Amino acid sequence: MIKAIFFDSAGVLLKLDFKLTITNYEKTHVIDSGALYKAMHDYQYWKDFTLGKITEEKYFQEVMNNFGSDLNVEEIKTLIRDDVISNSELFDFIKQLKAKFITGIISNNPREWFDYWAEKYNWSNIFKIKIISSFFGVRKPDIKIFQAALKEANVEPEESIYIDDRSDIIVGAEQLGIKILVYKNSNQFKKELNFLLN
Repeated sequence: MIKAIFFDSAGVLLKLDFKLTITNYEKTHVIDSGALYKAMHDYQYWKDFTLGKITEEKYFQEVMNNFGSDLNVEEIKTLIRDDVISNSELFDFIKQLKAKFITGIISNNPREWFDYWAEKYNWSNIFKIKIISSFFGVRKPDIKIFQAALKEANVEPEESIYIDDRSDIIVGAEQLGIKILVYKNSNQFKKELNFLLN
């Protein structure tokens, strides 16, 4: 019997595309295609940021060093936080699920960004469990991040479902025996979830 349902944030709870956001910023600011995204994503400090090893301030210092010229950091911070849309249809459905199941988030997010979204969208009232890479020090697909969620929810792997839009980072959950649902859209999600619950 399913007791807990865990969700990823970016691409599931939030409609966002980090790469597209930065690519659009490059276009509007006449920056060579891919240059800023590379500086923001393709170095170890990005992983360190999502693991909580460095602050957002330190992260952007590293970005500036690798990018090689001045950036309006505050503008980029605001863009990243706000160039998202809450998946309101999904949230309405999760609120119904919350009455019957433990609901949680398992996500690779920098601390500052997650805190902003959690407050803005009132996640504390919707999700009992929040296992975030920057708080826990482990990123998906590492099996440990999924084990932490199971432990906090006090459920067995076979009693839980994990929903993510990326099939490449669910390996750890699959290895544990957690049921997997790859999110594409709300209708597909509801149909497949109903199948897993019955």
